[in-house]
Amino acid sequence: MINLFGPGLLRAPKGSIAETVLLPGDPLRARYLAERYLEDVKCYNTNRGMYGYTGVYKGVRVSVQGTGMGTSSIMECAYELIEDHGCRNLIRIGTAGSKELDVHVGDTILSTASASESNNTVMDFGEYDFVPTSDFTLLKTAYDCAKENGIPVHVGVSACGDVLYKEPDQPQSYLDPWKGYKMVASEMEGTGLLVAASRYPQVRALLLITCSDHQIYKSEDTPLAQRETAYNNMMKVALETAYKLAEEGR
Repeated sequence: MINLFGPGLLRAPKGSIAETVLLPGDPLRARYLAERYLEDVKCYNTNRGMYGYTGVYKGVRVSVQGTGMGTSSIMECAYELIEDHGCRNLIRIGTAGSKELDVHVGDTILSTASASESNNTVMDFGEYDFVPTSDFTLLKTAYDCAKENGIPVHVGVSACGDVLYKEPDQPQSYLDPWKGYKMVASEMEGTGLLVAASRYPQVRALLLITCSDHQIYKSEDTPLAQRETAYNNMMKVALETAYKLAEEGR
């Protein structure tokens, strides 16, 4: 990878980042996960406030790295993890909104694919609409880990956009283009991660997300003060997935 603008997101020594990396958008959630779940924790990155930590979970070395918001930020982070540090398993642990009636705030979601409303992640594909998918091995492993730990999960396609706050006077057809298409969630990073990982045959990526806001069940929305710490089921599934990958040599 050629970085045209000097130092990017990560300033980490070689060998300081594990092969499997969990990727929350919120760097404070990275710190929370590291402090709550990992042993022998070392902070390897504070550049740009994007905290990164490596520690041990059940004897397995795991890293957790904040990515920031949006596809551009997570793509830069993914490229640096892959090109500069040889990371192979990238698991996004993020938040999303939903409008599906069977999805509630706090529910865990496994995204099979990410459909983008932006062209900044698909502009290299010409006339084709490229919808990148989560790696099947990671997806199946995470699904099995959730079931083994009694954590219900929704599985389906998610949407990915660049705009968090839509204009309130926009027509409903613009605000809700996915209505009727069984989109389980909508977030802002998934397509970026999956497109970045798809460039490398040795790299696998997965979208593991939690519903934090709901277009219909608005009273359930997660309070801002709890957004660092309210998603422990998702974190548990991600960590168990990392453990099982290492245990089974996958």
